[in-house]
Amino acid sequence: FFEKIMHTPDAVGTMECRYLCKDGSYKWIEFSGSNLFHDPDIQGLLGNYQDITERKRAQKALQESEEKFRLAFHTSPDSINLNRLEDGVYIDINDGFTKLMGYTRQDVVGKSSLALNIWANPEDRQLLLAGLKEHGIVENLEAEFTDKNGQNKTALMSARILRINDEDLILSITRDITERKQAETEREKLHAQLHQAQKMESIGSLAGGIAHDFNNLLFPIVGLSEMMLDDFPSDSMESQNIRQIFKAGTRGRELVQQILSFSQHSEYKRISIQIQKILKEVLKLCRSTIPADITITRNIQTKCGPVMADPTQIHQIAMNLITNAFHAVEPAGGTITVQLKETDFIHQDNPSVHLASGRYAVLKVTDTGTGINPAVMNKIFDPYFTTKEEGKGTGLGLATVYGIVKAHGGDIRVHSEAGKGSSFHVYLPVLEKTTAVVPENQQQALPTGTEHILLVDDERAIVHLEKQMLERLGYRVTSFTSSVDALAAFRTDPSCFNLIITDMNMPNLNGIQLAKELVAIRPDIPIILCTGFSERINKENAAAKGVKGFLMKPVTQAQMARTIRKVLEGKQTE
Repeated sequence: FFEKIMHTPDAVGTMECRYLCKDGSYKWIEFSGSNLFHDPDIQGLLGNYQDITERKRAQKALQESEEKFRLAFHTSPDSINLNRLEDGVYIDINDGFTKLMGYTRQDVVGKSSLALNIWANPEDRQLLLAGLKEHGIVENLEAEFTDKNGQNKTALMSARILRINDEDLILSITRDITERKQAETEREKLHAQLHQAQKMESIGSLAGGIAHDFNNLLFPIVGLSEMMLDDFPSDSMESQNIRQIFKAGTRGRELVQQILSFSQHSEYKRISIQIQKILKEVLKLCRSTIPADITITRNIQTKCGPVMADPTQIHQIAMNLITNAFHAVEPAGGTITVQLKETDFIHQDNPSVHLASGRYAVLKVTDTGTGINPAVMNKIFDPYFTTKEEGKGTGLGLATVYGIVKAHGGDIRVHSEAGKGSSFHVYLPVLEKTTAVVPENQQQALPTGTEHILLVDDERAIVHLEKQMLERLGYRVTSFTSSVDALAAFRTDPSCFNLIITDMNMPNLNGIQLAKELVAIRPDIPIILCTGFSERINKENAAAKGVKGFLMKPVTQAQMARTIRKVLEGKQTE
């Protein structure tokens, strides 16, 4: 440096050097020198020394800080990126960004987040920019991003504005919380399912209590009207009026059973059933709850073959589809159409239906509502997805229908057009072999007998009615309204009774407890349990205690006559 200045006329230069001080410390000095040898009066160097120790320390600290920043930037497991505040163009990204979003540095540097469509929800970007503009910093903004493969990611984003080289940049640190959010969603679903299960359990308990009381009220209406039909000529006005009373009572009994089956979680048993019979019950129930200004039309093929299914679950399918159709037409009114027919399905002709070729029962529920938005069509069978307003749906109806249909080896398809309504088609395989069905209205002579029956029920009116029924059938009856008194009478002379008919719900000793005491005295005594709420009975446990048959209240004379003969003759009853 000195040689250069000394041998170059008019040369001026600066240099940084470290000096050893007297106390042993070092200082950084900036030396500025000028060549004055051309001046005959001076002939030397002009030097200026400036202490720059603090500046050098600051430079070193800045260099170390920048190195630490670069290290943290590139090794952080979180996604870190630098963007220009002005246009959002990426300046740099780290490996965490690549891991989260799938983009390489070459993919993004020089491009903006908008150009790459990274923001899944544009409102998240607006919130970020508004926060930075107002406060210069944003912390823990939950945002949705779309990665290079089109997958949505949920992340927590913190950002602040940095001034670097006279330019405003955004430093963003983003942490992936997708798995955590999914876990939270699953917990929320489980909580909702638990809440739904508890609600259904409460509804079931309430329905059971209502059913017991309601069936006790219906029992005299059904039983007395049935017996009175035998007391008047079939063509008389009295007989016609009584028949209407009997039909109304029977419909009330069916309505209670429908409520119970809809509100209870019971074991599902598949049997050969005819869907048209279930639809008849469902339509009765729906017609009583859907306003009269909404038309319900039906086109049900009476000869549609049976399917192997659980009746309660088929009931659920029909109820859910018709309820959905009602909600679709409710705002402006309209028409709901329920169709059932048996058809030959050929897979090659309709490959979108995931079924093998064969015979199927096809249930169609069509409405004239607003239709389904094509954007959500692929979500309608997802659990908890609903487009209904709050309080009108849980998002479980169609998911339940889908699960039941698939479990029964069928399929469900949806046809919808905006403004023209929707149509749901349920396919269920028809059984190959069918058995002849005895018409419901076919009159058959009732079986009778002369045995001695011990009758027990805590409702005096029901005991009076059942005693009349039994005596008309030829039986000798001893009746009690107290289970304790009945047990005492049986204990006095166990051999004089041929059969016990007892109510389930009674004070002191209920039906099961009474049966246990009776069998302990006489193991071979047959017992029929009469109840208005079957779900409260464990039939296997009841059979172990001597119960051989069951009667559901309100009991008709025909049901009682046939059940008594089956039990006395040792035949299996349901």
